Amino acid sequence: MKRMMKFCTMSMVVMVVLEVSARSGDTGAKKHHNKDEHSRLCAVLNAAAHKWSEVHTREPADPLRKALGRTIFGDENGGDLGSLKGELPGDYKGVEKIRDSRASWCGEPHEGGYNGENQARWSGHSAPHNMICLCTLGNLGWPLNESDDNQDTLCGKTEEDLGGGKEGWSDKDQDKGEKQIQATWFNVTKECLQDGKENNLKDALDTFVSKLELIPDGDFYPNRYRLGDNGVGSYPCTGNGQACVMYFPTMDPKPWWKDLEAAIKEDAKLQKQRDEEEKRKQQEKVNDNDQPRAERLSATPPTTNQSEQPHKTNNLTDKLRRFNLTSGTPISQPSSWLLSAILLI
Repeated sequence: MKRMMKFCTMSMVVMVVLEVSARSGDTGAKKHHNKDEHSRLCAVLNAAAHKWSEVHTREPADPLRKALGRTIFGDENGGDLGSLKGELPGDYKGVEKIRDSRASWCGEPHEGGYNGENQARWSGHSAPHNMICLCTLGNLGWPLNESDDNQDTLCGKTEEDLGGGKEGWSDKDQDKGEKQIQATWFNVTKECLQDGKENNLKDALDTFVSKLELIPDGDFYPNRYRLGDNGVGSYPCTGNGQACVMYFPTMDPKPWWKDLEAAIKEDAKLQKQRDEEEKRKQQEKVNDNDQPRAERLSATPPTTNQSEQPHKTNNLTDKLRRFNLTSGTPISQPSSWLLSAILLI
């Protein structure tokens, strides 16, 4: 009897352990690659798009307008948000056929044409471009090709959302990745370009920058920062087990977010000046409306007896003249002393 009870107890323990293990295995199998990185970058892009609707009418030389143009369009002159959301930029046409394009466009500083680089875009080009680097599937569909049930995500999207097909943009498997880049643009980047609720641009940018990870590359790039999964070595972010962006904030041209940081600070100073000027104008208007009545009256010349006297004299003379005409009896003109006496009465 005791043996039977012991056996039943052990069986129940084993069943519980197996159930817990199974549940733990299910939880651990689901991976969300670049989830937080995408969320922070998306918050900046959404806030920038909202701010652009406000500042795009400013003068072209306005610092914040120029920085937002770079952030959103990769061009200080800016552009049209509707057009940007409606079509994949032409720079990406055929990019998958360019040798080592993902590493060059996502993991290296701007080369300026050196070394024969075909670098239409680079890691610091713009926030939408960084979305392409961060969220496009890599070689053979990495990292979502490791999921058997299509439950893993990259930037919050499933393999099917991102083009599927066990293909992607990488330096190992050229001529592939066009479909996946298209899917990333329309299913990830476009969502973050929506001009929805207003977010604090400065707060979103501060959070984004504070989470970048310093990944030095020896003496070549001691100030190199990474956004995303597994970017290491001298040629990172290739799409071969790496989906990331590398920033080089001490090199020219600076990354888009470096220019945006400086522009936000400058705009705060200019806004303070604009507010003070508007306050001064409003105060002047109030002062004009509240001018004392005595001051307004003092501006009107006073009426004196001297100015009224000739008028009274003329009226009396005219009345006497008309009386003389109607009565037929001539009346001599009153002497000046008589007129003066009458006026004094």
